[in-house]
Amino acid sequence: MLRKSGLMFVGMVALVIALGTATADEKTPTVKEIMKAVAGSKTEKGICAKCATAGKDMKWEDAQKLAKSLTECCANLPKNTKPGKGEAESWEKLSKQFAEQSQAVAKAADDKDSKAFDAAIKAFTGSCMGCHMAHKGKK
Repeated sequence: MLRKSGLMFVGMVALVIALGTATADEKTPTVKEIMKAVAGSKTEKGICAKCATAGKDMKWEDAQKLAKSLTECCANLPKNTKPGKGEAESWEKLSKQFAEQSQAVAKAADDKDSKAFDAAIKAFTGSCMGCHMAHKGKK
């Protein structure tokens, strides 16, 4: 089981790095692809949950790697055009805020600061609802 988890972790990190390091010639990942990597699915935890767990357990090396993947992935969100619902100005503001909040998570993980890390993860995950309500219409 541990080996399977390790392989899944490596696969998720590779996916995020691929999403986060797209060149000008490559297609920017879609909002759906980014959200799947960040939030995961019903059967697989996303980067955010894995990063939060690593930080909570003070496994700073893992938290740092995951937070780096998170920031690389989230940097692609503002590159997407706004979804069908909501105002373009709101999308620009909220998607940039999401990317910036992921950077706060990475900084706290790099600093190995438990309090700052917890606050950054809370702010990052707390920003989801506002954007979803404005641009997706779902929780």
